[in-house]
Amino acid sequence: MHRTPKRGQIQAKLSTMPPQRSQATVYLNAYKMMLEKERLEQELEKLEARRHQIQQRLAILNSQIIAEEDVTYQQVNTDVEDNKPKFNTLTLEY
Repeated sequence: MHRTPKRGQIQAKLSTMPPQRSQATVYLNAYKMMLEKERLEQELEKLEARRHQIQQRLAILNSQIIAEEDVTYQQVNTDVEDNKPKFNTLTLEY
């Protein structure tokens, strides 16, 4: 089973290299941040696409539920009408 970490602030990926103060390090850090930014933007696009799919499915389900409710309502009304006697009852006293 796959466990998901606690949802909170997204932490930056850690590096095993000790920090060094050089121009190469600055460029490397900028490159890593750019990659992380692209990854997060792609993840956000995927989430938005999934959200759109879910909203479409919910709209379809809502329309189907309304249609089923209409059919059920009509069935109940016809059942009530069918239960009424179709002849008149006369009471005779002796």
